[in-house]
Amino acid sequence: MCHRFLGLICAIAYALQRSKMGFLRLRIGAILLCLFGAAYIAWRGWVQGFAWRDAALIALCFLLAALLFWADRRHYLVFRPRPAASPEAIPDLAAEEKLFLRGSGVFEVNNMSRYLVEVPVVFWTTQLAEHILAAKVRAFNLLGVGVPTEERGWWYIFLEPRHVLEIEPGELCFGLRCRPAVRVLYQTKKGRRHIHLSCESPAQLARLVKELRAKAEQQR
Repeated sequence: MCHRFLGLICAIAYALQRSKMGFLRLRIGAILLCLFGAAYIAWRGWVQGFAWRDAALIALCFLLAALLFWADRRHYLVFRPRPAASPEAIPDLAAEEKLFLRGSGVFEVNNMSRYLVEVPVVFWTTQLAEHILAAKVRAFNLLGVGVPTEERGWWYIFLEPRHVLEIEPGELCFGLRCRPAVRVLYQTKKGRRHIHLSCESPAQLARLVKELRAKAEQQR
């Protein structure tokens, strides 16, 4: 239950982080609103006298701001390592066979990069054993408020198995759902990065983990 609650906090914080009002990220606006609210309540209490309700409201404002900061530090994900199913009797993933997942990580297109969380992703492995993750981003924007329109469209991660450093299966909580997932640590020219891929079922996760590990071992 605790992980689901934290996953919900992460989803709300990520939605605020992705959205803008003009130049201002809504997450920053929410944090400023909490801090200004706490300052106003403290000033009013100093003028009119404090009551227990004022102290509770100030604590709530600081708690909400702290949760938004915490979610940002966690990259808006709650991931718990757990063992995957045994690879025996799991069918191999054919070359170019596609898996429809949800992905989180740094995606790129046209020399632009964005950190995306739990977006719909198509995963496949090419004939040359390169993994491709293609994320479909839908950007809702109304009168300048919402996700910037330049984020709309397809974003990609091209992952070479020889750059994979660690593959860790587990469970990912985001929003109200917890899904089977895998966390992949890999090396890039800009340093180490993580990809989180969540699946619809343990069986799908088992196939994904088997594919990632098999290709990584082949190129070592």
